[in-house]
Amino acid sequence: MSYKDFSRYFRYKRIEMGYTQYEFARMLTLKQSHYNKIENGLIEPSFGILQLICIYLEIDLTELLELKKPIENRYHYFD
Repeated sequence: MSYKDFSRYFRYKRIEMGYTQYEFARMLTLKQSHYNKIENGLIEPSFGILQLICIYLEIDLTELLELKKPIENRYHYFD
């Protein structure tokens, strides 16, 4: 999932949970205009803000970042 994809997912989850963009931005201690840019894929959040977004929206961060998928084995060092 690309950053643009999960920024759209943030919007979907936020609305599903009943938060306005303003309310959610305040939960993150951000200005609404700054969160709007994150949610619209114009800027990427810091890792700390990304963690908070996932906590508040009940999103598994590792799934979001696709860390649960097997890593492509381009280099094989061990048998």
